[in-house]
Amino acid sequence: MVDRNYEPIRLNTKAPGGERALKSFDDVAAFMLVHVDWTFRRQPWWQAVRTELPQARFGGRQMEAHAAMRAALSEEGCLSD
Repeated sequence: MVDRNYEPIRLNTKAPGGERALKSFDDVAAFMLVHVDWTFRRQPWWQAVRTELPQARFGGRQMEAHAAMRAALSEEGCLSD
């Protein structure tokens, strides 16, 4: 499921799993499940993503979820410029 208004989030080589682009909210959810350790998911920036993501996948609060994911990746130093 690729969302119409979703701008891909590009990750740099420091990101867990290497350089890639997250093209949908399903990609974001899979990235968190596979590559973000449980202890890191408790950080406030990942909590914000976890709060917004379920609604974003079904059409609501997409801008907020996208901003939360970009903020979390920026906080971790994984966001590509």
